[in-house]
Amino acid sequence: MSAVLSQIPPPQLRFMGESDASFMPVAEQLSATVLEQVGGRAVDLLDIGCGYGRLAYGLRQAGFGGSYRGFDILREHVEWLKEHFAAPDDGARFGFDFVNVHNARYNPGGLPLADVALPYAANSFDCVTAFSVFTHMEEDDVRTYLRRIHPLVRENGLWIATFFSLPDGFSLATQNPQMRYRLSEQVSEHAFIHNPAEPLHVIAYKEAFLRTLFAQEGWELVAHKGGSWLGDPAKGEFQDRFALRKRAVPVALAVAVAAPQPEPAAAPPSCNICGNQAFVPGPSGRMASSGAAPCCARCGALERHRVVRQIFLGMPIGYLDWRRGLQFSPDPAQHPAWYRSYEVSVYGGSGSLDIQAIARPDDSYDFITLSHVLECIPDDLAAFAELQRVLAPRGLLHIGFGGAQGRALSEDFEAAIDQHGNRHRYGRDVYQRFGCAAKGMGMLAVQGTDPATGVHDVAWLFVNHAPDVALLRGFLLAWDPELVILEQALP
Repeated sequence: MSAVLSQIPPPQLRFMGESDASFMPVAEQLSATVLEQVGGRAVDLLDIGCGYGRLAYGLRQAGFGGSYRGFDILREHVEWLKEHFAAPDDGARFGFDFVNVHNARYNPGGLPLADVALPYAANSFDCVTAFSVFTHMEEDDVRTYLRRIHPLVRENGLWIATFFSLPDGFSLATQNPQMRYRLSEQVSEHAFIHNPAEPLHVIAYKEAFLRTLFAQEGWELVAHKGGSWLGDPAKGEFQDRFALRKRAVPVALAVAVAAPQPEPAAAPPSCNICGNQAFVPGPSGRMASSGAAPCCARCGALERHRVVRQIFLGMPIGYLDWRRGLQFSPDPAQHPAWYRSYEVSVYGGSGSLDIQAIARPDDSYDFITLSHVLECIPDDLAAFAELQRVLAPRGLLHIGFGGAQGRALSEDFEAAIDQHGNRHRYGRDVYQRFGCAAKGMGMLAVQGTDPATGVHDVAWLFVNHAPDVALLRGFLLAWDPELVILEQALP
């Protein structure tokens, strides 16, 4: 047995199920895929989700002349590779790093990717690989990786990645019965899962969405090979493989120098929560300020709900999916699947909590959301203090204040002033009103645009960890440059 074969990872680390005999053939097939794509060049390569080193073993066996760095969120696997992989002639060409990034399935105790410093310099790599990595990630997490890795790759560098991708027109009802993983639930406009009990076991995306996502994040699709997982055994590779190239010029510049093209027909507005394109008047026959019908005929979302959804879509799932969530009052703006856990309090009904005296220990939640709720609370100062008490040190609090951006000062009333029971009318002074500076809290007021009606609304975001203000601002403006930061406050 060769030196390489004598050091293959032990069976308890091989979660893909290779036998001793099949490990190296699989490793060699992976390396052949990479070497073919890079034309056999001695490139500097970054292997995301290196696992127990399958690609590294294959490259070494093939006489790879470049440099290899692999990172993974599985500490035990990385530590084993550090101790057992290197051979005397490897020098420093192969290296492995543990990166403590959160994943609900594989590393629930990790940190959001946005909070982790990757141990690599900008423009360090000619090629990036991610085999069977994005098949276990929700869509905003995929987006975050595409963004974070982009600066590490040299101009015209490649990214070879596998996905479970779905053709146009796919539906749960018309699946091929020969599919290896039959999909059982659609969890977003773009994504489907195999097992609701383990949503990250298999997650598949519409191919059209992936192509759009790649382009948005600065990656040009240069090759795509379908896999056999959809039920076609003639396709040898199991997962779908995409080869992406880092764009040599920014998207905006590329558009500016391109030949003029006819303006495409405008797509009808749609609800960014459920995808529906039919809208009806709101409560009491209300129309939006733009004159459009504001209420989604399918999910009931209004302007403010869709604005909040648009803003939160800009937060990488790695910033959200470790959080324990609490929502006051029914509201479709949030997607509970974004969070590790999610609790909803309906006043006088299911899970009812008194917001002025929340029956939970300190630091119980990492995310709390409420819209048009504090307006009705007699002692709103006590309620805000309770929200801050049960919010963890890295917590995020979202509040919707109706029309606050249009008023300088808040007002209080002895009794309810309307049919909704409102006792307060808030203004732009909410940071001062609730004593946020003394509590050590930071705040962002973010204005977004409803994609269905064109109406603006504002989400007020409070954080217990003040540096998160800059982090959130960066996430949101990179996601949607049309978002406007109306207010920013630090203690």
